[in-house]
Amino acid sequence: MKKNIKIALGLIITLLFTISSPVTKVYASSAIPDYFDFGALTMSIPAGGEQKMWLRATYDYTYFIEGATSNATYLETDFKSGSKDVTFHIGPDEQSGNVFFHFYVNDPEVENDDVHDEVEIYVQNRQQVAPNLKATIAKGKTGTLVQENKISMLYNDKGVAMASFSLTYGKGSMATYGLKGIEDNNGSKYFSVLTGYDSASPVISESDKAVMIANGYAGVVVNGKFINWP
Repeated sequence: MKKNIKIALGLIITLLFTISSPVTKVYASSAIPDYFDFGALTMSIPAGGEQKMWLRATYDYTYFIEGATSNATYLETDFKSGSKDVTFHIGPDEQSGNVFFHFYVNDPEVENDDVHDEVEIYVQNRQQVAPNLKATIAKGKTGTLVQENKISMLYNDKGVAMASFSLTYGKGSMATYGLKGIEDNNGSKYFSVLTGYDSASPVISESDKAVMIANGYAGVVVNGKFINWP
């Protein structure tokens, strides 16, 4: 009988302690919990989308991105220690299926600057772009527009380079983008591109601009917006 009473009292005390104890929020943890803790170690975000995530950093930190093709893919953060939400942004023109955000301690209190962990993003709903486009040029011939890094070069039917252009999103910064196709507007042709910057505009030399116009190309279509050569 006394044994049963002791067991009952023990259960009651345990229950009361559980009820009165503060609630602790448990997250996805980290390989280095003394430095970082994350709300998730993997997430799925569509191209052009964003996602907030809780993060705890014991020290100030920095990050770098592995695998991204768009410079509109980035992390919105203040790089400071503490517990807070950060926002992952995936560029509309992102073509990589997996993007890794590597978090590194960047604090004078920590001598080892190789302390890091990572969050992996699975990029969903990526839009189709092409590395090159068949392009009609003067005299009814067929050339090719080829994109290499952040520059697109128009070649003639014999593979000879004719003219090139790029995109800027301000202050001389070159924008990443993808080629979607060629669109017609009032009899003029435009190269359609997809980029993470709606305000992006074309950059082209006067001589290359003359070549483009002579071959029927008046400018670019940036995310659906027709823009003539400057």
